[in-house]
Amino acid sequence: YHEAGTLIPHLVEWVIHSTQWIIDCPIRVYFTIDTSETIALQEPPPGSLVDSIREFTKIFAQRLADEEYRGQIQITWSIGGLHFSQTQVVFSQFTTRENFIRNLASIRYLGKGTYIDCALKNMTHHMTQHYAETKAVLFSVVITDGHVTGNPCSGIKMMAEKARDRGIQIFSVAASRMIDEFGMREIASSPYELFRNDYVVVEIVDGKPRMSIDYIMSSIMYFWGLFFVLSGPPGPRGDQGPKVTFKLKNK
Repeated sequence: YHEAGTLIPHLVEWVIHSTQWIIDCPIRVYFTIDTSETIALQEPPPGSLVDSIREFTKIFAQRLADEEYRGQIQITWSIGGLHFSQTQVVFSQFTTRENFIRNLASIRYLGKGTYIDCALKNMTHHMTQHYAETKAVLFSVVITDGHVTGNPCSGIKMMAEKARDRGIQIFSVAASRMIDEFGMREIASSPYELFRNDYVVVEIVDGKPRMSIDYIMSSIMYFWGLFFVLSGPPGPRGDQGPKVTFKLKNK
């Protein structure tokens, strides 16, 4: 996809120059965060990794600023999320960046087992229940370790495929380096080089913490550009049709 990635910006520019009106481009991002026992107990003290995930999500959300691209494309972000173990808790409905960041404070360690398939099912429901008629590009960022203690919702693969069937592209982000890579890949959309790509919440490189946010943001904008080019801009509004009146005949 890297070769195609160099072509996408040029195609976006071509579409922009071929239209004369503002194009509305909504993007929705939903964070699906694992706060089960295997996550919470990976680093001392218990729960500290949950704090790192919350900080990662906050920094990520701060990057999602509405903007006008080239004076003709209005990019608007809506952000929501849930956290999960065996159960799922929605900590933020779709909202603005500022409200979402405030809602992050309610994320807490849930403990117990890990049902990733049920989290994906719930995520898909919340991303699509009120938005089936809109043209938004949909992304979910799933932060977990890939380990499960059960599959009561038909398994990761089936729920991930159902999400993709509803138009949701899923990034699979490791909470740490203690992961089940097979589970992480089952979550991710294809190609894996774009949606898995060894993403991790925080990694120490040369003694400094490094996050995967820049890489994921680049991938989001690449896929948005691809979606935008393939779907094309909306056509101009047509002229109003002639007024038609109907007369009922008396029986």
